[in-house]
Amino acid sequence: MAILTDHCTATRPLHTGGRDLPPETWLGWMAAFTRCLVGLICTLTLLGLPVSPQTMAQDHHEEYALKAAFLYNFAKFAEWPTMSFPNDHAPFVICLAGNDPFGPNLTSLEGKLVRDRPLATKPIPGNDNLIGCHILYISPGELKQTRNILQTLQKSPVLTVCDAEGCAETGIMLNMRMVENRVALDLNLEAVQQTPLKLSAQLIRLTRIVKGHP
Repeated sequence: MAILTDHCTATRPLHTGGRDLPPETWLGWMAAFTRCLVGLICTLTLLGLPVSPQTMAQDHHEEYALKAAFLYNFAKFAEWPTMSFPNDHAPFVICLAGNDPFGPNLTSLEGKLVRDRPLATKPIPGNDNLIGCHILYISPGELKQTRNILQTLQKSPVLTVCDAEGCAETGIMLNMRMVENRVALDLNLEAVQQTPLKLSAQLIRLTRIVKGHP
């Protein structure tokens, strides 16, 4: 699997001296990486070569490493009202409702600056402690609670994200779904427009607009 990932990461963006890359560059590379990685695994399978459980576990790890980077970079495509932060030094918080598939892929980003604020992550065991969240990832196992979660948020400026088939049609704002060996984005624009959040035209152009309510 290391050979596969080395092959795919050969096309990664050049080092930028510690600076974050532009959002559109990150999204383009991450989509290409996912397409390459999954394509190589499919080729091994078609050739009859073994794809071990360890390989599939590594594939899952790589997928969520990419999706963790998506979560981090979503912050650069949206604007939160000043009232979303209690003070000038408050962190930018990514909350995780339900199971956390990201692990160190996301926690390793803690402390990085997001809009001049340090990034923090926060596990949400239920839907009663959503205060202070700026991005909320809702895991597949927690989607049955979508209606309750969205009712708790009550149009607050929280960017909701999921990664399961059709989940944006339930009122969640963004879905990071796998399509033809790449990460594609579904956007429930109506859900965003019901909040004070503002998304950039860059992000909107990269998405497929869907509709739906809880």
